[in-house]
Amino acid sequence: MGLMLTKSGYENYQKEIKKKEEELRQLGIYKGKIAVWEGNVWHDNFAFEQTEIQERALIYTISQMKQALASATIIEDEQSSKDNDTVKVNSKVHVKLNYSNDDCEELHLTLSGDVSGKLDENTISINSPLGSCILGKKIGFVGNYSVNEKNIKVTILNIE
Repeated sequence: MGLMLTKSGYENYQKEIKKKEEELRQLGIYKGKIAVWEGNVWHDNFAFEQTEIQERALIYTISQMKQALASATIIEDEQSSKDNDTVKVNSKVHVKLNYSNDDCEELHLTLSGDVSGKLDENTISINSPLGSCILGKKIGFVGNYSVNEKNIKVTILNIE
């Protein structure tokens, strides 16, 4: 499944794209200035070459973000829902993560429908491997997800 966002998460993602586009515009202005002052051949002007590399990377990032946004699924922000039976956006979830037989931890997390990078250490995106694994599941669910080719077992202990 593609990118899932709440309405506010969608709007924040649009703002992030606008910021990247402004950064690209400013980079273009800077590139023009250094080309005039120091030349536009990379042998003569290392700053110009580095700016072009940054510019290409930024163009690629913006393109990827726009593609993700175009195919994003808008989901309901279920903040006011009194149903604590199922993990939803904005659910507070108590999970147990088993990394191996003798390595486990318990976490209290909140699921967010925003990917703008404003998440704290106790908030995860529903688009993360853990978030997508537990979204829509009930207390007692046991499942697995992978991060960096490491399989992690997750158990939902409680939903608030």
